[in-house]
Amino acid sequence: MTEVNPFYLGTFIVYLLIVLAIGIWGYTKTTDVIDFWAFGQNMGPWLATWSFVANFVSAVSVIGFIGAVYGEGYSLMTHTIFGLMLGTSALYFAVDRVRNLDLLTFPDIIASVTGYEIARPIAGTVLLGNGWLYLVMQLVGASLLVTTITGVPYEYMVWVIGIVFIVYTVLGGLVSVTWTDFLQGTLMVGAVLLSLGYMMFDLGGFTAINQQFATLDSSYVHPTSEGAYTTIGIIATIVAFFGTIFTEQNNIVRIAATKDVKTAKLHLAAAGVILAVFYSALVILGGATTVALELNGLAIQTQDAAFPTLITDYVPASVGVIIILSVMSAILSTTDTRLHSTGITTAHDIYSYFRPNAGDDSQLRVSRIATIIFGLTATAAAVNPPGTIIDLYNFRAVLLTSAFLIPVYAGLYWIGLSGRAILLSILTGAVLGVGTELSGGLFGVPSTFIGVSAATLVLLIGHFLLSGTEPKGGAMAGD
Repeated sequence: MTEVNPFYLGTFIVYLLIVLAIGIWGYTKTTDVIDFWAFGQNMGPWLATWSFVANFVSAVSVIGFIGAVYGEGYSLMTHTIFGLMLGTSALYFAVDRVRNLDLLTFPDIIASVTGYEIARPIAGTVLLGNGWLYLVMQLVGASLLVTTITGVPYEYMVWVIGIVFIVYTVLGGLVSVTWTDFLQGTLMVGAVLLSLGYMMFDLGGFTAINQQFATLDSSYVHPTSEGAYTTIGIIATIVAFFGTIFTEQNNIVRIAATKDVKTAKLHLAAAGVILAVFYSALVILGGATTVALELNGLAIQTQDAAFPTLITDYVPASVGVIIILSVMSAILSTTDTRLHSTGITTAHDIYSYFRPNAGDDSQLRVSRIATIIFGLTATAAAVNPPGTIIDLYNFRAVLLTSAFLIPVYAGLYWIGLSGRAILLSILTGAVLGVGTELSGGLFGVPSTFIGVSAATLVLLIGHFLLSGTEPKGGAMAGD
């Protein structure tokens, strides 16, 4: 068994205690269900900005992306990261329409554009699947990191982390989540930049890192990994991750939590700049990590272990603590947000549909119970995860984009679009997108293309066949 590192373990314990203290503080500041769910819809620009940044960066971004660079090189920038940044930029131009709806959740928007309340539990079920997958990969990333650096067995650590996250989120809701995000976001970005600075100094600078990276494998510095990624595959990945920005429940909740449209637009613009700098630094840090491990003969079992191994076996302990805090900040800030979103989805989008007269106290209780249940089941699944972090990340991107991107946002702008056609399009995109992803595609066509194309086709055909049989829909029909 790996020897326990008391220095790193002590740092981790102190961090968890601070997190729990903030959760308790958040509990004292939460007076009603809107406080718990949406910060009382009074979130200011800078708090919203750093909360968005911290929520955006996850175990995937730090451990998974650096692992992906270790395995495939810089091509990650060409597809996944480009899709995420493009989606964030595009959401800026749509956020005023989304915020002006004054709706709390993504299923609320779908119900509004379709005219059918049944859309709320249908969409909520899809979003719960996505949220649960995200929780699993976050817990895998956190536990893998902490196990590697502390020496505590993975199967124990995953339960410790899972339970702490559940308790913290159940107590404070979005109040404590957002204030913690503010602190974690600044710590996370600063620590990654400092870590990159150390690695550049240690390995001889930016040019030296890239030259050595290319020497290991020339495909590492090629935008398509020298043909490993085809044009159609790159475009499909860009579309998939572009779509997740528009369809994540937590992004819609954060927009609803801002105090006005101006704040909503400002926080997306500022967060986009910060994230562009952060991801550029992170990818270069991935190259530096690969060079350092390879040149020093430090073998790893899986690509997800690349960054944790750098911390334990390469950098000094003082630098390792900084990196640990940055990674834990990234993981915690996203995990508590996803836990929080599963509670909102269950209580607001599903429970309140079947119990329309349920009061605030009842919905708040259901939200907290759902948070506990989803947190515990995700923790149990993380003990023996079904794939690597990046695999899970790709799967849920296909799910969200195939199901929601085209039908929902078409409904926001196409006045009179058939509500039934939107619902059929969502179901078709979800089934075909996920089905072909599980089967490895169809005739060489990426699953994202199949899901999005099928959703678009059903939307158009359904509209022309069904639009005469129902009232005209569209959330902005009165414009």
